Amino acid sequence: MKGERGFTLVEMLVALSIFAAIAAMGVGLLRSSVDTQDAVQERLKAMGGINRLRAVMANDLAQAVQRPTRGPAGEAVPAFIGSSNGFAFVHGGAGALDGSSRPNVERVGYALVGGEWRRAIQPMLDGTALGDGDRLVDEVAAVAVRYRDERGDWSESWTSEPGDRLPRAVEVRLTRTGREPLTMAFLTAPTLLPPPPVAGVPAP
Repeated sequence: MKGERGFTLVEMLVALSIFAAIAAMGVGLLRSSVDTQDAVQERLKAMGGINRLRAVMANDLAQAVQRPTRGPAGEAVPAFIGSSNGFAFVHGGAGALDGSSRPNVERVGYALVGGEWRRAIQPMLDGTALGDGDRLVDEVAAVAVRYRDERGDWSESWTSEPGDRLPRAVEVRLTRTGREPLTMAFLTAPTLLPPPPVAGVPAP
């Protein structure tokens, strides 16, 4: 019709430029959203792994028992023995999941092996050695373990001899590559003390 006209070339270029800018902003926001979601998922995954690690170690140490064992050559092995980079001990609550007949106690060890914090168990309580174990945390550059005694003093080594005594607490500090160090503290099973003497009743 007379008097009607279309867009000029300049108007089309301006419109296309505005559309391109809006599209670019949309792509940037979408990419940022996806990156944020990936970061959150990785963080949640890492937190889940750390929570599982804490739960496994806390459960083992809370059931530590004063039960010495025998090594592959029949040598005596203390109930709890530890160094600055790992420890091994006997704990209860280890019934077989498949219902097979086996002791309800087992010897378990935690150690830094090839940059991995691993948990290993013995096939049999006496006469065998700890296996290779399962990886709990990877990319571990260093580990530092401390043990607290009944007086509240900390040391970097522990042996349950004499008397098969257990540490009151264990602190594990894992230095991980590219991440903040992870420090965890666990209580061991309380040592059973004899009841106080009663007046007129001889001690057992």
